[in-house]
Amino acid sequence: MIIKGIDVTNFRNIEKASLSFAPGLNVITGANAQGKTNLLEAIHLFSLGRSFRTRSLEEAIRFGEEYFLCRLAARSDQGVDFHIEIGLERDGRPRASANGKKAAGISDIIRVIPSVIFTAEDVLIAAGPPANRRAYLDYTAAQISPAYFQDLKEYRRTVRHRNALLERASRGGGSPEGLDAWDEALIQRASAVVKARRDMLAEIEGRARGILGEVLRGASGFAMTYDCSFDPAGDNAAEGLREALARVRETELRRGYTMAGPHYDDVSIYLDEIELRRYGSQGRKRLVALVLKLAQALTIMDKRGERPVVLLDDIFSELDSETVGRVREHLTESYQSFVTTPRPDELGPEPAGAAFFRVERGEFFVSF
Repeated sequence: MIIKGIDVTNFRNIEKASLSFAPGLNVITGANAQGKTNLLEAIHLFSLGRSFRTRSLEEAIRFGEEYFLCRLAARSDQGVDFHIEIGLERDGRPRASANGKKAAGISDIIRVIPSVIFTAEDVLIAAGPPANRRAYLDYTAAQISPAYFQDLKEYRRTVRHRNALLERASRGGGSPEGLDAWDEALIQRASAVVKARRDMLAEIEGRARGILGEVLRGASGFAMTYDCSFDPAGDNAAEGLREALARVRETELRRGYTMAGPHYDDVSIYLDEIELRRYGSQGRKRLVALVLKLAQALTIMDKRGERPVVLLDDIFSELDSETVGRVREHLTESYQSFVTTPRPDELGPEPAGAAFFRVERGEFFVSF
């Protein structure tokens, strides 16, 4: 996928911008808080229909304005042109259109533009709590499989309904009516989620090992394991969760929330045969998190037959110049990429065909 250009109106601090992009590397420079990340956020919006920075998309509307509007032009690797529009008014619902045809909802146009985003916070994939690693797997699978995206949505909806029943029971006592039916719905969706996550992890692990060998020569002992909280042996997720729910039923009724399911699962990551989260250095954690994002991009490309757009938000400042060069080489050979940095010199020699943009207070200038 190649993004040819974007028009942005009233998005964050960007009052109006109309930009055309290079098919390879695009570098966005400028001081902090000028709008570099805001552009990446606007591009990423077209992948899953939501921001990577906030749950409330209304926060992206420029201060003092009543709406935002983003239009994006792209061409698939099969040569199909897309013109997609996403807009939002205050106190309204997001609206979307594709090639001039109004969509029923924003969900109708998500996944058209595959993308991978890496920000400073994404080091938590390697160093943070389990939720970050679950989100990493879920995002990858959702970009590839509409069925998984639906299973995950339905699983989360089932947990919410089940929690509501349990919360009422915790206040009033007794067994809530209908909980058994919600248990079966939970087990069905949870089994699908766990299977897809395990399959996705197997795909990612080998690709990450290969990329790590390219950018961090001498690294060894890289491995990833899926740690299912209720089916550790991987024998039968459905039966494992059924047994787990039976064990915790009385405690759930007292506490008022679901205490078993894939929303408690984790992924263990090993490098040089030690667990990275507990014993790895900050530099290793940061680099492995970046490698996992590159492996995510490669997995999406292989499975969808479409190159994702890669968005990297100020990630090179803590890497040595040799590693930066290897990462940049991997990017420019494979993807259209957008890199933000306050110091363009840290990217090394200017690659042929790259586009440079400078941003000041939300206004973008082509930089030569």
